[in-house]
Amino acid sequence: MVGKPDRLNKVFKPRDFPIAVMIAVTLTILMTTITANKINAFLLRDARQEAVQDASREAEMIARSLQREIIKFEVIAHAIRSVIERHPNLNQQEYQQLVKPLVETSPSIINAARSDGFIVDRVYPFESNQAAIGLDYRDIPDQFPAVNEVLRSGDTKLLGPIDLVQGGTAFIQRSPYYAEEDQNNGGPATGIISLIIDRDRLIAQTMQNHGPGHMDIALRKLNERARPAGLLYGDPTVFNLHPVLRNLPTDTGTWQIGLRPSTGWPQEPGASLAVWVATALAYGLLGFLLLALWTMYRSKSITENQLRSAINSIEDGFALYDKHDRLVFANDKYRSYYTLSGDAIYPGNTFENILRTGLEEGQYDEAIGREEEWLQERLAAHRNPCEPVEQKLADGRWLQIAETRSPEGNTAGFRVDVTELKLAREKAEAANRAKTDFLNIISHELRTPLTSVIGYARFLENLSVLPAFKKVQDSIAKGHEADAQKRALTELHNEIANMSNRIASSSDHLLGLINDILDRAQFEAETIHLYTAQCNLRDIVKSVTKTLELKAAEKGLTLESDVSDVILLADAKRLRQALINVIGNAIKFTETGGVYISSEQDENQIRLTIRDTGCGIGAKDHEDIFDQFVQVDTSVTRRNSGAGLGLAITREIINLHGGDITVDSELGNGSTFTITLPVRLCKLGYAA
Repeated sequence: MVGKPDRLNKVFKPRDFPIAVMIAVTLTILMTTITANKINAFLLRDARQEAVQDASREAEMIARSLQREIIKFEVIAHAIRSVIERHPNLNQQEYQQLVKPLVETSPSIINAARSDGFIVDRVYPFESNQAAIGLDYRDIPDQFPAVNEVLRSGDTKLLGPIDLVQGGTAFIQRSPYYAEEDQNNGGPATGIISLIIDRDRLIAQTMQNHGPGHMDIALRKLNERARPAGLLYGDPTVFNLHPVLRNLPTDTGTWQIGLRPSTGWPQEPGASLAVWVATALAYGLLGFLLLALWTMYRSKSITENQLRSAINSIEDGFALYDKHDRLVFANDKYRSYYTLSGDAIYPGNTFENILRTGLEEGQYDEAIGREEEWLQERLAAHRNPCEPVEQKLADGRWLQIAETRSPEGNTAGFRVDVTELKLAREKAEAANRAKTDFLNIISHELRTPLTSVIGYARFLENLSVLPAFKKVQDSIAKGHEADAQKRALTELHNEIANMSNRIASSSDHLLGLINDILDRAQFEAETIHLYTAQCNLRDIVKSVTKTLELKAAEKGLTLESDVSDVILLADAKRLRQALINVIGNAIKFTETGGVYISSEQDENQIRLTIRDTGCGIGAKDHEDIFDQFVQVDTSVTRRNSGAGLGLAITREIINLHGGDITVDSELGNGSTFTITLPVRLCKLGYAA
């Protein structure tokens, strides 16, 4: 401690130190005031923005939930209508049995009533709504116009809020239904199916599922000009307090949801005092550091060697260039990155000369073939630094270059090796692209069979539109001979059977896709189990070829196997699944020739080979095809369907058995997949 005052006296003149302290304190107070006010203003703005974003998310979820409920009401009404139109004479008990499982899916429905014309003759639940039996809508002025309009127009209407006869407020969805004779003459509907939806229960259920307790909500109608046209729920003053708004279209107009925090929007930041304290401490520390830096500047001769040593010890490359772009200092790490131009990295040499040396040695990968153009671009970025840039070297490494220019014109630059980060990012981007491709493919793959199932189901639901059905009707009406009627019935039977087969085929395709996705999820969660037992490999292969031989025959392909009679300890079901994936793919991508399955074995393992004469796979795709969500052709309009999960699942199954699967292929020359399995397995992953 004796030497410290003497050292300060050497660094400062007697009057300099008090002046420096005064300046530091003044700047600290000034900057603390400015910065703390700005930070608090930013925090308040951020708090308000976060509150608005939270309310927006909640409003969006509430809107979606209400939309789903409205759609569910339409589905329930349509289901009731479909049965009633086919069986118009349901008694009360039969009506209850029909409606109960449908209504129980939506707790907000308190009554599902049917009217014959204007008079209610069926209700559910009966116990709480039996007073409504015999109710004539013509005696209810508030409801009669809407009921009459639905009967006349045949349109479904969601009305409300309406004060109910039995008490309470509700929305009512009214859907018409038609008896067979009313459908044919084009007159008004036979009656109405009315779903009484408890308004408060619907909103409470939605808020319980999606709305936090600290939010105030209100709903109102909008007219055709998007102006308020009546309150549906809640306190109308919510709409006067700058709420978050979300529109919800319905078949009778637009509802608007208003949502705001119960306590109002934030008025002041929560950390005001803490910001002042932290800012004061930060600027106090900064003032202290400035004094320390001034001390270092005044004692440069003492600290210069320490500074150089410190710079050399950092993990990243560092270089300093003066205002004429001459090198002042470069640490050892910086030199180690640029080994090819290392001889040119010395103090006094210009940045341009160092770059030219590297270009002559082929050091910069991206400059090959355009050296002069690249040089000018690099010099421009160096002289006007802004955002960090990435640079690839000839040895495969990636550097992140961050440069800054001082007021005096000096340029300080850092070089950080980001090779691992770059490779990881590229891998992550590739995985993300693969998942995006998978989502595009699976959306198409699921939609196609669903469209087929729904389309043919609609035909089966309404047979009267089928030409074959019309022939049967015509044959019966005209009193054709029995043989003619029999032929018409046979044609109708064949047409219905064809539709049924297509529905079954599309359903099997859809089930296969869903099973692949579920299997993939089980493998990801490591919850898949192998149930191992002794099984004959030849029998497994034979069952697979038996399953796929029709598929091969339809394409005119041969499907042959020559597999040894060998006993394995394995999960026969999973092994069969893996073989179906590989052999099924071989058939799918083969147009002429065939698929050949063979085997060979030694004491420890057996190799099963599946060879096809198909289109083949490029060498760059050999590894990728075994990754999940990956397909060589990812276009949703591609000729061969699939979700890109089959080979990934196959590899997981084979790996769990302690084996491996590889591919040998080239474009245009077919593919050979080789599955290697141990004859005797000591331990199986996840085995039960």
